[in-house]
Amino acid sequence: MSDDIASNFELGPILKGVVVAVIFMIIAWITSIGFIGMFGIILGSAVSGFSTVNSTKYALVYGAIVGFLCCLPMLTIFSLPVFIILGLFGGFIGKVIQSNVGME
Repeated sequence: MSDDIASNFELGPILKGVVVAVIFMIIAWITSIGFIGMFGIILGSAVSGFSTVNSTKYALVYGAIVGFLCCLPMLTIFSLPVFIILGLFGGFIGKVIQSNVGME
């Protein structure tokens, strides 16, 4: 199976996305504006989706991982699905932007 996620896993896009998301989450914690943190999760996931070289499935998985890693500091029943959904959305948006720019 050449399209197996475990064999084609990239760590670089996830690290780029987590760094962007964490920077925005720190700004949100300092300013007490939660929407900045939510925007940071979407933007970080979009960065990870944009920088992946594989298919959209990988971008969605990387976005979900970024969302999961961002919800770890405030792990509640509500935050986990919200952050993962925001991560999936951001990963998809990043992959759409990559395909429209023509960087594949």
